[in-house]
Amino acid sequence: MKLAVLLFFATLITCLVYIFSSKRVRVKKGKKFNVVAIGATAIVACVLLSFIAFGMYTSTTAPDTQCTTAHAIPSRPLAAPKTAADYFFQGNYDYDTGDCKRAILDYTQAITRNPDYVEAFNNRAYTYMRMKDYKDALPDLDRAIQINSRYIQALMNRGDIHNYYYHIDRQAAIADYERVISLTNNRDTSVCGHLFLAKHNGWNAGTVVGLFSGEFLSCR
Repeated sequence: MKLAVLLFFATLITCLVYIFSSKRVRVKKGKKFNVVAIGATAIVACVLLSFIAFGMYTSTTAPDTQCTTAHAIPSRPLAAPKTAADYFFQGNYDYDTGDCKRAILDYTQAITRNPDYVEAFNNRAYTYMRMKDYKDALPDLDRAIQINSRYIQALMNRGDIHNYYYHIDRQAAIADYERVISLTNNRDTSVCGHLFLAKHNGWNAGTVVGLFSGEFLSCR
């Protein structure tokens, strides 16, 4: 959603630049286009899209501190978890506080008590991902999707693993992202961004050209 807003404002700014510059510079007789206005608009558009592309790149390469720093949250841990749901809640609490290793143990306890606890498989996989342990995350996501083939979060997480981190398989990532789009019938910009990068094999010159050309907005 944030990216869509940025693109909207970038489009708005470039339109305003063209209107302002076209009024300031008159077109000579016999000329159909205001070359100065078009040139100024193109420069502004390139600068704005460059900032957006740089922001997308830095957001995907920023260091992850979720599992390396403590986080204060308002909720309290359970005194004596017993059921699968209890351990799942405890796992979420430990993850939120930054104790990823303990969260893994909690999710494992939840799965032991309920082998079909799809949310526990997904959350344990996501915690593994934040710990950069993609080898153990992938089987959990496969199992979560096996239990529920319409589980959006698990499909997104598995797509991200194949797209960015482990056993890079962009076609598999594309399949998962497009499955998400088909299930939600909503071309959310976050899904479209991941799909866009997968189709262009990550960040490269073609990715930037595709962003500038507006290909990203078509999503598929």
